[in-house]
Amino acid sequence: MKIGHRIKASRESTGISQGELARRLGVSQPSVSNWENGRSEPSVDNLRALAVELDVWFEWLATGRGSRAYSSLVQQVPQEHRVQPDPPDDERDLRAIYRRLEPGRKAALLDFLKRWG
Repeated sequence: MKIGHRIKASRESTGISQGELARRLGVSQPSVSNWENGRSEPSVDNLRALAVELDVWFEWLATGRGSRAYSSLVQQVPQEHRVQPDPPDDERDLRAIYRRLEPGRKAALLDFLKRWG
């Protein structure tokens, strides 16, 4: 399955239109259509935003590898095994994603975050 097919299938499963997805991402509706039809590919920033809006894993959306559903891979550690207070959900999710990245991707992500923040 190509990236456009993954975007379209995920968008349709959430029940939102191309126009609504475009509005949420701050892009034009033709851009979303072009991504879905394989005429162009979204930028990394747009892929990240798509993954968030469509509730899918970035890696799956970008490459087709791994699990599609974001919530299916977030693991809960039983409370009795924790030594520190629970981190916020977004921090826990970022840590889980980071741990699964290859070393080169970890370095690229850290570089991006340093420039972005």
